[in-house]
Amino acid sequence: MNVLEQMLLGGQATLFTLRQLFRPALWVPWLMLGAVEVAVVVGLWWFAHPLVSWLVAPILNAIAGPNALRYPSVFRLMPGLFARADVVVGMIVGSIAVGASTALFASRFAGAEARPGEGLRTGFRRAVALILANLPLNLLINALPFLVDQWLADRHSSAAVIRLTRYGTLGAAVLLQSFFLYVNALVVIGGRSAWGALAELPEAARRGFGAAIVISLVALLPLLPIQLIARGSSTLVDRGTPEMVGWMVIGQVMLALLTAFILTGSATLVYQTAVAPRPRGSLG
Repeated sequence: MNVLEQMLLGGQATLFTLRQLFRPALWVPWLMLGAVEVAVVVGLWWFAHPLVSWLVAPILNAIAGPNALRYPSVFRLMPGLFARADVVVGMIVGSIAVGASTALFASRFAGAEARPGEGLRTGFRRAVALILANLPLNLLINALPFLVDQWLADRHSSAAVIRLTRYGTLGAAVLLQSFFLYVNALVVIGGRSAWGALAELPEAARRGFGAAIVISLVALLPLLPIQLIARGSSTLVDRGTPEMVGWMVIGQVMLALLTAFILTGSATLVYQTAVAPRPRGSLG
């Protein structure tokens, strides 16, 4: 399959996945992840409540200093604080959720019933392999913006250079996401270990990198408004509506879950169609 055919397949897989949006069983793993992420937002929002203050307040103080414990400063800092916490949540709960979702989509696309309980059991049973297989991407995606910002700050770059470099960072993130797109299918459907899945990624990319690029770009679109959240948080606080920042971060969670649903479903379908290793003796 040439690159153009791969790209067409990626578009078709994305459209077919979008048709699955209203199948509740396929959302169960993402609701689990969303519940944890919303709990983090609520913990930051109500950090002074006696039920959570014993845990959240010391963490806030250690990370952001005593100023974070004053109203409404916590809302000014909330997008950044949530992003830090979500790195850990994503690495652990997110990896399990994407594994469970991959299993459910695989059943659905194979014509079988998607059973949420079985999908979740698969995700938890393969948790260690999923976490380790996703670890390189998680580390690279989260470290890249920090390293780029540090590099720009050290060179006192102009606004034009900063803007251009950040576009380049976004493009690099899309390429990374595309290269690692099939790692969960290799673990869950292909039965590979974490190392085995990572070792097979070059071959998976050869078979489906064009499709992965299309899927990653389409899934990126809902996330673009998220970039406005951190920039607008201070303005909302200054205008006397700090609680809106909390609702915006919850909106960020919802958009990220939608993106993860599309990525996982589309990747699973392309894997089953074109990327999965062929039996010996078969053509292709």
